[in-house]
Amino acid sequence: MLDYLARQYADSDTAVVITDVDFSATGPKILFSNAAAERMTGYAPSEMIGRTPRMLQGAGTTLAARKALARAIRRDDRSTVVIRNYRKNGEPYDCAISVQILRDAAGAPTLALAFEQERPIRAGRRRTFGD
Repeated sequence: MLDYLARQYADSDTAVVITDVDFSATGPKILFSNAAAERMTGYAPSEMIGRTPRMLQGAGTTLAARKALARAIRRDDRSTVVIRNYRKNGEPYDCAISVQILRDAAGAPTLALAFEQERPIRAGRRRTFGD
């Protein structure tokens, strides 16, 4: 399934990151990221694969945003969470993330498919989730 999804989203204008579903303390591992994700983050897919998406978080990433994202993933409610991430060069950006959990025929979660879009950082106001 991963190969199929990688072919489908490789050239998407939307940043797509696919992870495993091991949401333990170390976090899920990135299995795929596309060219749009590279343009947004500055990290080539080869630099992201095998690492956790937490690599993009930093000092300005709030606990509330991290908890909102974890809650959305656990509930598989397909809501959009806005979180402060950091590019490879250290520049902050707000990222709207919508996660869809993919399941096998038995209903067990197999992959997490994240659609990501940069949002403008608004001075004096921090958004943690929602539109």
